[in-house]
Amino acid sequence: MSTRTREVLRKIYLFAGLEGRDLESLDRMAQSRSFSREAAIFWEGRQAQGFYLLVEGLVKLVKSSPDGKEYIMRLVTPGESFGEAAVFAESSYPATAICLEDCRTLFIPKAAFLNLLAASPRLAQNMLATMSRLLYHLTRQLEDLSLKEVSARLARYLLELCRESQGRIEAGLTFDLPVSKTHLAAYLGTISETLSRTLARFKGIGAISEDKGRITVNDPVILEKIARGGKS
Repeated sequence: MSTRTREVLRKIYLFAGLEGRDLESLDRMAQSRSFSREAAIFWEGRQAQGFYLLVEGLVKLVKSSPDGKEYIMRLVTPGESFGEAAVFAESSYPATAICLEDCRTLFIPKAAFLNLLAASPRLAQNMLATMSRLLYHLTRQLEDLSLKEVSARLARYLLELCRESQGRIEAGLTFDLPVSKTHLAAYLGTISETLSRTLARFKGIGAISEDKGRITVNDPVILEKIARGGKS
C-alpha cells in the first residue's frame, strides 16, 4: 500500500481507526480522479456507482428546483466523503456535486466497498457514525431555514467555521470564507444582497471585521447571541 494513499484514507472521518487488511483493501479499490473547477462530479438522479473522498479542493452538493433555482445542501471540504448515502441505500444520487475549485478525489466503487463493509465491523460502526453526522447536519440546516432569520444562520455559520478552522472560538481569531459570497448566500438560503447587508450589520455592531472574504471575530458573545435568535 502506498504511504500517501494510506495517510489520505486515515484522514477521512469514515475510515478513522481502520488498520491492516481493511486499509489495504481500501487502497486497492480507491481510484484517483481529478476534476477542474465548475466540473460536475455526478448528477442528481444518476444511479450511484460509488462515492467520493475529497482530497483537495471544494465541492458543493446542490439541488435545483423546476424553475432553475439552486439550493446548496452541503459544502464538502478536504477529508470528507460525499455521495455515500446513495451507495448505502443502493439508490441514485440525491444531489449534484459541482467543483468550486480544481479538485482531487478518491473514488470508492460501490460493489467492492459493500463487500468490505459486510466483513468489517469497525467500518460498519464508522458508517453509522458518518450517517448520523450527515443526518444531524441536515436537521440543523432544516431548522435554520425554517425557524431562524438570515442573521442567526450566518452567525452560527461563522462560529462553526471559526471552531473548525482554529479549534476554538475567541476574540481575535481570523479565518477565510471557503466560498464566494454568492455561494454562501445560496447555502444559507438567501441572496447575495441580503448576505452583504447582514455582514455589514455584524461589522457595524463590532461583532466581526471583514476584508475580501477574510473574517476576524471581534466579539464572539454577540455572534452567539445572534445565533441563538437574539437581537443585537
